[in-house]
Parts: sequence; structure tokens; C-alpha cells
Amino acid sequence: MSAEQAPDRDPVRTARRLLNLARMHEDRAEYAEAEQLYLRTLALAEETFAPDDPEVLTALNNLAVLYKYTGRFAEAGRLYQRALSLTEKALGPDHTEAATIWHNLGGLEHAAGNYARGEPFARRAVEIRERALGPDHVEVAADIAALAALLDGQGKYDEAEQLYRRALAVFERVYGAEHYEIAVNLNNLAALHHAQGRLEEAEKLYRRALAIKEKLLGADHPDIAMTANNLAVFYKSQQRYDQAEPLYRRALSIFEKALGPKHPKVATCLDNYAQLLRKLDRSDEARGLKDRAETIRRGLDTLNDRDVAATATINPRSACFALAARPSRIHRWGVFAEERIPARRKVIEYTGERISRDEAKRRSRRSLHYLFDLDERWGIDGAVGGSGAEYINHSCDPNLYSRLVKGHILYFSKRQIEPGEELTVDYRYSPDAQQTPCHCGAPKCRGTINVKSRCQ
Repeated sequence: MSAEQAPDRDPVRTARRLLNLARMHEDRAEYAEAEQLYLRTLALAEETFAPDDPEVLTALNNLAVLYKYTGRFAEAGRLYQRALSLTEKALGPDHTEAATIWHNLGGLEHAAGNYARGEPFARRAVEIRERALGPDHVEVAADIAALAALLDGQGKYDEAEQLYRRALAVFERVYGAEHYEIAVNLNNLAALHHAQGRLEEAEKLYRRALAIKEKLLGADHPDIAMTANNLAVFYKSQQRYDQAEPLYRRALSIFEKALGPKHPKVATCLDNYAQLLRKLDRSDEARGLKDRAETIRRGLDTLNDRDVAATATINPRSACFALAARPSRIHRWGVFAEERIPARRKVIEYTGERISRDEAKRRSRRSLHYLFDLDERWGIDGAVGGSGAEYINHSCDPNLYSRLVKGHILYFSKRQIEPGEELTVDYRYSPDAQQTPCHCGAPKCRGTINVKSRCQ
């Protein structure tokens, strides 16, 4: 009988043994095996302990981390949100365990490409942990580094660089010169320097990060592929094509083997490699890689044409009640009440990127968009930095209505909303816009999301 099958009458000991085995498989990039063990751990913990027991919370968090890493972003988001809600109820909103989940939510949005959405999550983690542990604690440094990566993704380079360097100083003091956290931050700082045109510094940092990762993780770990891909992008930008190509081939091989041929990182690497092949006048090869990348993307649940992925998360700091995003019978994802919501109460703020009306018109040409008009000049794109309110579906007989209050879009309840009920709002598309069929199923459904013109 294997160690994984050996009976044990102590559920705590069994759960921890399964957890350790799962982590061992995850460290080896054996993700299918790790998932099955994490699922068994979670099932055992839920059967044995209270919903907010640390064993349940640990199992939720570990499974969510795995789903994030393997590109199953919406599944990860739902688990993180459940873990955060249980943690805050059991330990309080300012406990360091809550900070860990805020940190992981920020990391999820970073992996999904929604840097603006992840920033408030990461800032909340820093706020909690810095207050509890002090500014020079290694866990605070990890939170700061995660925040820096989200700022970097938005082009906020000055603050990002300050935070990277602050985190590196702590990591080097605590861990020495060759630790995984140091390699990750060197890679990120190299990308920042590349974006700023500080090319010599960028190359040195990429090479140092790659050397540390290879020493710690071996030659075929997905983290190796991430830095190899980034270094290849750097070399391509410098027209050093002979150095870029073997790095792209190596990164692509590792990603496909470790994460599977349909992972988002495979699509990104295929795109990057295709761009290089076009530079080398190898158009047929480039076209084949581009087609493979497009096939992968068609299978992903994305929010916009910039490949920002749906994570199905609700920002609790924008919501006044417990809400959850789940698959909806109306359309894709919906937002559901997790508790009773009285009538005429503020429910959630609709947040996102503030954009001009001209830019909003351009983005509205996509097959899928999350745009809300503020006034004649400005709009909000909930696909970038949204609170989760962008997942709220249309209904011709809605239970929410919107109000514009001092430049903020707020959703209020029209009536009492029961737990488990989907939240809806009337989108009221213009009668002059392209007619969009409605599938809300309400008895008063007008058949289209567009309002009727007055002359009809």
C-alpha cells in the first residue's frame, strides 16, 4: 500500500499528509496529481471540521493557488473569495491570514492580466500585514513585491521600482543572494528596466534570475520558462534573433509539457515566437504558431480583446453585502446574493478604467464589453479594474437600478433580494444602437436589451 493510500484514523494528520503530498507533486510540476490530492484534502476537511476551521481554509487556499497557476482563473477566484469570507468571519478582517488571501487575489488578477483590478487587493494585503508585522518583515516584503508587479503592469514604473528594491533588500537580508523570491523579483525588475530602456541593467538581471531559478528548480520548471520567454523578448527587441530563438523554443517546450498545450502562457509564448519568425522571414512557421495561439484563446474566458481573463471575483471593499459570481442562466457569469438584501440599499459600486467616449465607442465594437457611460465625455470600462459589478447581467425586470453619485456609479436594490437570487439591472441600450436580443426570461421581457424608441 502506498503512502497516499495508507489508512489513518486521525483526520488532521491525514489531511496534512495529503497536503504535503500534494505540495510535493506541485513542486515537481505534476499538477494533475497535485489537484487530486488537494481535492481529497478539501473534501476530508469539509467532512470533518467546521466551515471556518484552519484545515478547510488551508485546503481552499492551496487548491486555488494550483488553479491560478494552471490557468483556471475563475475556479481559483471562487475558492479565494470563499476562503476570504470565512477567514474574515472567523479571525477578523485585519488578521494576517486575511492578508494572505488578499495577496493571492492580487496574484490571481496579475496572472489574468487585470493589473488594475488586482492593485487594491495587493494594497490591502500590504496594509494589514505591515500594521501587524512591521515594514521590514519578510512577509511584508512579499506583499510589496506583489503590489510592485501589479503597478509595473499598469506602467506605474517609479513606484513599482521603489517597491521592488525595498522587497529585494529584505529578501537578501533574510534569505541570502540565491533564493526563489529574489529570482522572481530580479525577473520583474528586469522587465521594468526593459520597458524604461535601461537595457544593460535589464539583461544582467534577467540572466541572474534565470541562473538562480535553474539552480533551485532544475532545467524544466515552468518558472524557468517564464524568465526564458522574457529574456527572449528582450533579445528580439534588440534584434539579437540568434539568441532569442533558442530561448523561445525552450520556453514553449517547458510550458507545453508542464502546463498543457492549452494554457494561456503557451498562447503568449507562441505569439512572441511568431513575431520573431516573421522578423526572420519565416512567415509560414509564424502563421502556424499564430493560428495555434488563436485556437487557445478562443477556448479561454476573457473579458476583452487584450486577453484579460475572467476571474469571477467580487471586490468586497466595493460591495455592501456578501455577493458571489457564478455561472448564470442569462449569460456567462452572473452575480448572486449570498445574504438577504433589503430594498433601497446600496449594493455595489461599478468601477473600472475611466476612458473617453471616443475610446468607449472603439471598445464597444468588440463582441464582449463592459462599458458604462458616465456623461457625454467619459465612460467606465469594467473589464479593466472592475469591482465585479461588470458581471451583473441585464434583465427587463431587474432587481437593481443605477445612480450616478458624485462621479461614482452605484447599484441600489429596487426591492428585497433573497439569498441565492441573481442580481440584474436594465442595461437600457439605445434604441438607435444595434439591436441585441434579450434572454433574461422575465415575464415583462421586451425581447431586446435595447429600449423601445418613443415613436413606437
